[in-house]
Amino acid sequence: MCLSSPSCEFSELSEGDTKNSCDERAQQDFSPKKFVKNVMNKGFKTICDNDTDGLKNNELPPFYNEQMFKRGQAFFHQNIFGMCLGSLLGLMATLSNQSGLAVLIMTKMSSSDYSAYKRYMSTIFHMLIWYDSEFKPGASLWTSLHCVKTKHNCVSKKAATVLQYQINQRDMILAQWGFMGIAVSRPEFVGIYDKSQEKWKCFAHLWKVIGYLLGITEEFNICRDSLEETRAICNEIAIEVLKPQIAKREERYIKMCEHLLNGLWSISPILEFNSFMFYMNATLIKSTESISDQNEEYKKLTWDQKARLQIILFVMDNMRYSIVRVLLRYSQYFTFWLVKHFNCLSWWQFGVKKLKV
Repeated sequence: MCLSSPSCEFSELSEGDTKNSCDERAQQDFSPKKFVKNVMNKGFKTICDNDTDGLKNNELPPFYNEQMFKRGQAFFHQNIFGMCLGSLLGLMATLSNQSGLAVLIMTKMSSSDYSAYKRYMSTIFHMLIWYDSEFKPGASLWTSLHCVKTKHNCVSKKAATVLQYQINQRDMILAQWGFMGIAVSRPEFVGIYDKSQEKWKCFAHLWKVIGYLLGITEEFNICRDSLEETRAICNEIAIEVLKPQIAKREERYIKMCEHLLNGLWSISPILEFNSFMFYMNATLIKSTESISDQNEEYKKLTWDQKARLQIILFVMDNMRYSIVRVLLRYSQYFTFWLVKHFNCLSWWQFGVKKLKV
């Protein structure tokens, strides 16, 4: 797998590209609250298609823009450390989706630290392909999306029999949010300080394309042509959909998050359940004021957990400096290389014979 940044410069978009694909729609009557309410309610009743015809027939999305897609990939690589942290926090948040959680439990693919390690490492490898490969039929990105869509379809069909429930548009929307929602709506909380509207539009376009090929229809896709609308939607999902679910601290959800963080500990030993749950909640409400001895919940944390939170805050704050971002970018590349080729911590945690993903 190539982890090098795609060769792409952020030159100005041409007038035609800007007009057709990059300009924000002037829709003063747009309401993120109404949009999210509609997609959450209607999307729950709309089953995700169970075919892969689009991928089989090599059909590109009608709105696909090659320049924007490549720039979205390049933007990820420029901020890979923060993007990966955002995806981790986003995944932790979206596990609170009860219907999706029930399907995940049914598969038994995250029911232990080891099974979670295998599942989420596989997800990471797929995600890196999406950010690395060319987007065209026959490329590794196309093959990866076809593989993921096929697995989703199989799981959905099994869930229809076992749970009398199928993966729907709402489930897919929340999965899409898990990959990009935190970064888009709360970039500073994952150490991304780039204010370029063009780059963020291209990143949102990338996820609009990927979401579409994984079965999200244009009606429900939370990545829109307008960056402001996309950010408003992501923020609304965080506050109105996910935060109330997380606050319930449902036992199955807590257990799944523990397996997630324990399973990925070998990638980053700083991962620890209580400290990262605390930071995820602080990120959702867009406030780090709770990370203080004035907060009763913070007081309950051990000194070790408090130290981890302070390290996170220190790193996120210093990622505004380019030298820090560059160092963390290449440390992230090195981490992924180790995980794939020589992961000593995983050997120690799970044993050499169990590491193949």
